[in-house]
Amino acid sequence: MKHPHHRARRAGLGLLSSLLLASCGGGGGSTLPPAGTSFPLQSAMSALLTAGSTRTATISGSALYQGVSVPISGSVTLSITPLSLSPVLFNAQNAVYATFGVNGTVTVASQSLSVSSSQQTYFTTTLQPLGYTSSGAYCVAATPGSYPATVQLGDSGAVVNYTCYSDSTMAVPIGTESLSYKVGPGTSSTNVTVSLTDTATTSSGQTSSSETDNYLLSAAGALALSSASLTMTDSGVLLNMQLSL
Repeated sequence: MKHPHHRARRAGLGLLSSLLLASCGGGGGSTLPPAGTSFPLQSAMSALLTAGSTRTATISGSALYQGVSVPISGSVTLSITPLSLSPVLFNAQNAVYATFGVNGTVTVASQSLSVSSSQQTYFTTTLQPLGYTSSGAYCVAATPGSYPATVQLGDSGAVVNYTCYSDSTMAVPIGTESLSYKVGPGTSSTNVTVSLTDTATTSSGQTSSSETDNYLLSAAGALALSSASLTMTDSGVLLNMQLSL
């Protein structure tokens, strides 16, 4: 499954560059889980999608334009609607979907901007990621991606690769995205930090954004977003942002 908020967050925060032109770290702990301890990543992600979620995040960071850096601050709500189990068609395949949203207020260059964005992410009926849609983007996986059933400290790997188009006709490619995971120390011996990194590349091969979302995953299967970082370039503005929950 694609990580919930990547495109929705970038689409919403991309509005910051327009505002500027007009005027998020992982968990850390000294106690490691016993060697060989497994953590149920796949079922934890499925449970998160099925139940839905609403979280509030505090934003900090900076925006750089023509050598001038200004601070960014604000607060956003990250929402996941519970998974719709009534199958629909996505790219000619039966799929279920969830809607992910980012809404809030961000201040940059002493001006406030309302941020509102959403995306629909589609999965096979066994919750393998197929693709997603958002404003100006229709992204599809050549083959369904997947998270590993279980992970251990130190594990890493690919989750899914997308080719993105401007719309569902798939006539105009606009770039690619790749999602990977890495498992690091958590906050205690009973959890780990699963860092999900999404890298977007333009059709010309340039990296346009990189986002890492850090989740605490317990051995019992509890999964919760703890922090995030995002770097992106839009309209000549370089954004470096952190989200804390």
